[in-house]
Amino acid sequence: MGKEIAVESFSIQQANGLPLKGEVRTQIDGSGKPVLIVSHGFRGHRNWGFWPDVASRFAELGYYTVNFDFIRIAARHLQVEEEKLAEASTITQELHDLNAVLSNVLEAKLPLAGEADRSRVSLLGHSRSGGSSIILASEQPDVRAVIVWNGGSGPVRSNGANGSSQTLIEKAVNEDVSLNTERFDIVKHFKELRIPALVVQGDADNERLLQRNKELKAAAPHQKFIDIAGGDHTFGVADPYQGSSSQLDQAVEETHRFLQLAVTVKAPTS
Repeated sequence: MGKEIAVESFSIQQANGLPLKGEVRTQIDGSGKPVLIVSHGFRGHRNWGFWPDVASRFAELGYYTVNFDFIRIAARHLQVEEEKLAEASTITQELHDLNAVLSNVLEAKLPLAGEADRSRVSLLGHSRSGGSSIILASEQPDVRAVIVWNGGSGPVRSNGANGSSQTLIEKAVNEDVSLNTERFDIVKHFKELRIPALVVQGDADNERLLQRNKELKAAAPHQKFIDIAGGDHTFGVADPYQGSSSQLDQAVEETHRFLQLAVTVKAPTS
């Protein structure tokens, strides 16, 4: 039987008026637990497919787990004007959101803060947010470890589909990339990381991410890399969630094994 997990919601109001919403999942026992901040991909959200289950599993394993929506999700739900949605969809805003969550963790402003050991904070990012997690880890000394699931690549520049003109989101993302080439040099940041990193990559993912995985391995061969046989971009899992897969189970197990060494996680009692 799984451990009883407390789940409490939070909302962080951003300067642009949009709320950054999420949940904390943790066991309540008064012990400081390592913090794991979980970030969904560009097309996902915190309740997509496997994320609630994954966040709960890490909580059962002894983590203070934070799962949240980037504010572009709130922008879509609130049906804001297209210009504001486009601005909310950039890497710069994604990094701002992730940093806001990290800051609220470090300042003990999230729910159940007494259960968190704020000296042991790790980032787990999937797809595009894997790259953002690497960038933020390179900028924030309070991050102790970083994990990437099927990611580590920056946004893809788009010239519009089938010869059509760019959408406002595509224009905003492309301009953001052009203005921040040094900050968004993910391979360089990964090479220079002074903290342990894990990259979990499904070998049936798209070719762009498989190529990026090779670049990361070449840049930092001392870091930890796990290849998941048969794993596609979502480890064989779809939305709505119909249960886990062997590939997702392996990703969770390898991540926990890595973190046990990286942040000295105590094994949960039975």
